Amino acid sequence: MTTVDHTPYTFLISANNPVPLSGPVPPHLPPDAETAATIRRSGQRPEEAPLARVVTPRLDRRWSRKAPVPFWIHSGPDDTLLCSIHPSAPDTYEVHAADGTPLARVSRHPGRCLPWPRRVRWDADPAGPSGQVTGREGTWWGWLAYVVTSPVWFLWVLGMTLFSYFDGSPDDFTFGRPSRTRWHTPGTGTSLDYRGRRKTYHHDPARLDTRVAYALAVLRVWTASR
Repeated sequence: MTTVDHTPYTFLISANNPVPLSGPVPPHLPPDAETAATIRRSGQRPEEAPLARVVTPRLDRRWSRKAPVPFWIHSGPDDTLLCSIHPSAPDTYEVHAADGTPLARVSRHPGRCLPWPRRVRWDADPAGPSGQVTGREGTWWGWLAYVVTSPVWFLWVLGMTLFSYFDGSPDDFTFGRPSRTRWHTPGTGTSLDYRGRRKTYHHDPARLDTRVAYALAVLRVWTASR
């Protein structure tokens, strides 16, 4: 009997230059499938097998929320299919197990300033009896500090941008928005925690299915970078 490890751990999404699959393409994948990213444990050496690989069809244009594509997550050590993720509506994705069983529906709700401020929210509705998992981008105190200090860093960015223009330097001096995202499961606390400064995810498998956690992590990273 296989024992499932529920020990919390930290991982990150490593974007790769797309690599075509070697050997025969499995029937559940499109013929032009390629590996677009890997999921690695923090501190893992490059020569070690990743936790998982993210497979997409070959793209003639970059993935975006307006033009999403399905993707598949395979186990890193043995390349078996863990789950598939397919867009079903704007900002909505269906996560299925390897046998096609529904695992969860992931939704992204955009942020806004008016008529009242609202942060970007990510929800995962599991197909089982467990409750909805919800995470909001940026902590409230992070957004407060961002707004209060915005005049200072705006002037600094403007000055450095003008300097780089005359100096010929291509450096990017922009500041990113608060990005830390904690997904909470009702009654159990934080199940997935994205720390934007280090770009890492702290995952508790006892509180959230690992396959759903990986799907949320990939979508969160891809959406933020495009």
